[in-house]
Amino acid sequence: MRSGDEPRAGMRTEGDLVGALRQAADRAPEPDLLAGVGERKRRRTRRRAQLLAAAAVVVVVGAGTAATKVIFASGGGEGVGTDARPTAEEDRGAVAEPTVTQGLDEGPETAGPTTTRIVTVTPRRPAGTPIGRLWPKALFQMPAKNADGWRYRPVTGINATEVLLMAESSFEKAGKIEIYDSKTGKARLVAEVPATKGLKEYFPQSATTDGTNVAWYASGTDKDRNRVAEVWWAPLSGGKAQKIHTTTEYAIDAIGLDGDQVVWSAVKGGVQRKPLVGSTIELLSNEDLHLIRWPWASDIGDGPDALEANQTKIVNLAEGTETKIAIKPGTTGLRCGPTWCHGRLDDRGIIQRPDGSGFRRLPGAGFMNGLSPYPILDRFLQSGDTVYDLNTGKQAVITRVGSWGGVGTSSEASTIVYWGVTKEQKPAKYWMLNLAAVPPGQ
Repeated sequence: MRSGDEPRAGMRTEGDLVGALRQAADRAPEPDLLAGVGERKRRRTRRRAQLLAAAAVVVVVGAGTAATKVIFASGGGEGVGTDARPTAEEDRGAVAEPTVTQGLDEGPETAGPTTTRIVTVTPRRPAGTPIGRLWPKALFQMPAKNADGWRYRPVTGINATEVLLMAESSFEKAGKIEIYDSKTGKARLVAEVPATKGLKEYFPQSATTDGTNVAWYASGTDKDRNRVAEVWWAPLSGGKAQKIHTTTEYAIDAIGLDGDQVVWSAVKGGVQRKPLVGSTIELLSNEDLHLIRWPWASDIGDGPDALEANQTKIVNLAEGTETKIAIKPGTTGLRCGPTWCHGRLDDRGIIQRPDGSGFRRLPGAGFMNGLSPYPILDRFLQSGDTVYDLNTGKQAVITRVGSWGGVGTSSEASTIVYWGVTKEQKPAKYWMLNLAAVPPGQ
């Protein structure tokens, strides 16, 4: 769009583009995922989305088409990190606004002539208190590999000191579940992760834990190319992994634990529950509900087509009750836990209670779309290098010298944010932020 022109149908304004860039940067996969199979990447967007995959982003928008292509012009590698110590500028809470440059290029990208708009956005430095000063007990270092040399994929915090981990022998080949204790500085084996024979493209997806057991679901294809979903569990105290369910009828999108039972929701379909030991499957709801964290469920899934849709109710599956959500006109992407909701309104992040009370706009233009669509522990929002505490209003920032980081791959919103200690491509250690270690009133 040339200077002075009005936006044409199908084109976005500069503000729309900047918002889209921020969302894309928040949801960009880490570098090893970019080289993976496209279908796997799409299936794991929520669980394996990574922070700040590019320092500069190029967006191409063709007139007359709603499609927006996002190209990451420069990316970081695994291992770029931070020393977690605030600089003088960060102590002052300084914020560097994005730099936007524009260029024009004409070409037949779609049928007929198109106009291409190139917008480069430099990531902003968020305001707030460095995490090392605000929540020092929640920040620690740990090895990036286990004793076998397998790379760790953090899952979530079990408590203030223990972190649940998947250890991968190669890309998406999780072979072990382990626990690392930041207090002792040691890791221990929970269980080996079996791979079902005869299934191709097989890999474990999201996991969950209640502090006593761990459960996860896996996906693969059989000899007839049917998609197969499996449900597994193991005791955190250690033991053999047990498979308790296999289906080719639906895909699983979330999993939870209810005492001695595993609960899961389907991408399209209801919510089911099955004992850890036993054969009876109970249908908890045949409505199209999706687990947030047991016992809470939402009427909105987490696929790319649902990003702008608003959650309209939150369901307590244990009690069989539901709460309608009050939605302000113009709100998009609203997601609610039992206490807090997060969404967008007029290109700004907002929070509110499910009944509409406690409404306020979030600072700056951040939190448009974080890596966790639901509030973490029904308390925190995480986006880019910023974590916002909904209970206290405090904002923490991650001080990193590189361009990538990750979040845990748990089914529910993970308590873990991690990044490399050094700039080397494959780090020897991770910095770990475990939000489960933040005291209630801090």
